[in-house]
Amino acid sequence: MSLIHRYIFRNVFTSCFASVAMFAFLILTMSLVKDMLSLLAEGQLTLKAFFQLTWLLLPFVFVYALPMGFITGTLLTMGRLSAENEVTSLRAAGVSVIRLSSSVLLLAILGTTVSLIVNFYYGPLAKTKYRQELKNTIQTNPLGFIVEKTFVKDFPGSVIYVGKKENEMLYDVWIWKLNSKSQVTTFARAEKGRFAFIENSSELQLDAEQVTIEYRDEDDPESFRTRNFYPASAARFPFSFSLEKILGRETLARKLTWMTFDELQTEIRGYREIADSSSGEVREEALQNLLKAKMVFHQNFAMGFAVLSFACIAVPLGLKTSRKETSANLALGVGMGLIYYLAMISIDMLDSRPNFRPELLFWVPNLCYQAYGAWLFIRLDHGKKAKKK
Repeated sequence: MSLIHRYIFRNVFTSCFASVAMFAFLILTMSLVKDMLSLLAEGQLTLKAFFQLTWLLLPFVFVYALPMGFITGTLLTMGRLSAENEVTSLRAAGVSVIRLSSSVLLLAILGTTVSLIVNFYYGPLAKTKYRQELKNTIQTNPLGFIVEKTFVKDFPGSVIYVGKKENEMLYDVWIWKLNSKSQVTTFARAEKGRFAFIENSSELQLDAEQVTIEYRDEDDPESFRTRNFYPASAARFPFSFSLEKILGRETLARKLTWMTFDELQTEIRGYREIADSSSGEVREEALQNLLKAKMVFHQNFAMGFAVLSFACIAVPLGLKTSRKETSANLALGVGMGLIYYLAMISIDMLDSRPNFRPELLFWVPNLCYQAYGAWLFIRLDHGKKAKKK
């Protein structure tokens, strides 16, 4: 590697490292605020568990921070070099744009390799470990969700109020079950109760004692004169509460994102064999699951190559804009990154339209960015030559 390449490589690497760290911090902060800070503040997570779970979030954060940081860091470096006429001097000495960018592309290939390893190995393992640790924390301390004399709204479709909490026992327990319009469909009050985590599920169960219950009309829950409104009582009664809000909804697509490369391949082969050897509804369901598995596989691959795609467009854009201002290049990098991710999210919503081949559409944003980058490279070189003539 020549002195020029080492110089550009070092500058781009430094800028990209700082940009990746910045985006990782921002994404991690948003994830913590969304998922864990409220749990920590309410005593549902210990400080040790909080830091363990934060550590497990890093691979997930890295998947998004690396491409965004790379395009921003490259724009910052190439824009500064162009604005300070260093690129002009090198071009005058006979150094082509392709040669100037070779060290950046080398760094992008390394970043792509790292990103693919994270997407297909460390990322799925971290997601699985994160959810397991969160479940273990809840299982160890299910009462952490309950705060005395406070309306607890952590459970979807339910509100709980507890007058007193003593060791593992709850006293004067009030429960409201809500419909999609936040109307009360069931109201219950128990003298006492005890929480327990249901194994192999995402639910907590309250074993309530001395319970009075009001069942209300689901069509008209605010009316107390319908036939479907009636009170009841029981010595013991179980109430289940979903942890979907905290653990996330368990769907096939979510489980597939927790799988490594080999596991995804096994899943794809399994669904393909079922589809080939069955018919009717079984075959249709197998084909739908096969499509979802393929989509996760191709999405992970495409997201890994986002680093290379962003490099193809960042180098000529940086040279073309020729700006030293950090804010301008940062805005440009974030804008290009957001367009890419919005396209990926839109494609992900086509999982029910197999005729569109959504698993292959994940490569379209990469191809568009690379094609646009190649066009900018060609135009940059030919434009300079045309001006000289």
